[in-house]
Amino acid sequence: MSITDRPRLRVGGSNPTLSNATLTSLLLDPTRLRLILLSLAMGLAGAAIMPVMSTHLALNRHIEPMWIGVLFAANTVAGVVVSHWLAKQSDAGLSRIGIIRVCVSISFVAVIGLGLAEHYWLLLITGMLLFGAISPVQPQLFALAREQVGDVDATLFQSLLRATFSLSWIIGPPIAYLLFARIGFLGLTLICALIFLLTRLNVSSIQDAPLPAVHTEPPPTDSRLKWMILAIAATFASNNMYIVYMPIYLHDNLQLPAVIPGFLMGAAAGLEIPIMLGAGIYAGRWRLFSPLKLAALAGLVFYLGVYWSTSLTPLVLLQIFNAAFIGVMAGLGISVFQALMQGRAGMASTLYSNAIKVGSLVGALLGGAVAQWLGIQAVFGICALMALIALLALLKASAGKRG
Repeated sequence: MSITDRPRLRVGGSNPTLSNATLTSLLLDPTRLRLILLSLAMGLAGAAIMPVMSTHLALNRHIEPMWIGVLFAANTVAGVVVSHWLAKQSDAGLSRIGIIRVCVSISFVAVIGLGLAEHYWLLLITGMLLFGAISPVQPQLFALAREQVGDVDATLFQSLLRATFSLSWIIGPPIAYLLFARIGFLGLTLICALIFLLTRLNVSSIQDAPLPAVHTEPPPTDSRLKWMILAIAATFASNNMYIVYMPIYLHDNLQLPAVIPGFLMGAAAGLEIPIMLGAGIYAGRWRLFSPLKLAALAGLVFYLGVYWSTSLTPLVLLQIFNAAFIGVMAGLGISVFQALMQGRAGMASTLYSNAIKVGSLVGALLGGAVAQWLGIQAVFGICALMALIALLALLKASAGKRG
């Protein structure tokens, strides 16, 4: 079969339209509402800690950019290793909701330890423990949501969960930076600990869907899958570098107030929500890679704009491109993985999550090295390069054929 006459897969599979009954059932079912609250709470805790953490390390602990990058890289490695191991265990029959409960409980303890830690090695250990516990929650949540909803409504519900996660980034960073300025990093971590405690109570009544364990499957053979992995990894490498080093850049280079990074992250997350929901609703009308290519182009424009910006106004205006980039790539990315691996949703979810984590690892290491040797501003030039790599990978994938 040639490239031109192969079946034209679409992001949303065979369900191109959305009924009001479908959306209502997603929002009114108690279990699904609890999953949405779980996504919101975990996203809120992560959105409060991650962006402020780099500022805390630089200003309060006087750690150099290179070692900040190493610490974030170590956190990412912990997340990759733990989530990969737990993915295998859950596919073998271990309770997904049980995994989530344990991870939330560990996060409660670890975030308090992170707030109390003063020495670098303690920050390293508690950070790895915290991010190692948080990282498995999202892929397990997506898998649990897919099992609770079923394949027909999976694209919409996953987009809704991602939109909920974006909502947490509207609320989290601005409030986190205000709290950081008023009560310090320790006070912020104690509030996050309370969020984890309430989350643990919320998930206590959720049960696993009665599905059999997934059997071992052969490795994926679709030649387009490797390009999709590269695109997602490059996307989140750039996103990780931006989140970690943008607050330091605004403080040191542009002398902007400490609340501005939180405002920018919140603005981008607010714009992401309608983009994600729209992408989920109309997913079935698009060619498989078309929205992702437009998103990667928006990312390239965004990071080039940030690199050349010297004031707050263009940074605010550019957030629409940031929202389009992350909103579409994150909102539809997992659905594209599932379309390329039809009938193997568990493996698709794992590959998608690991691509994000590997990209974040690359971003942490690369961003730290670039910031240390070339300066903070140069990091955003590397972010633009990552967005270009994502775009080229998607062009290559859309021009390829099934393996």
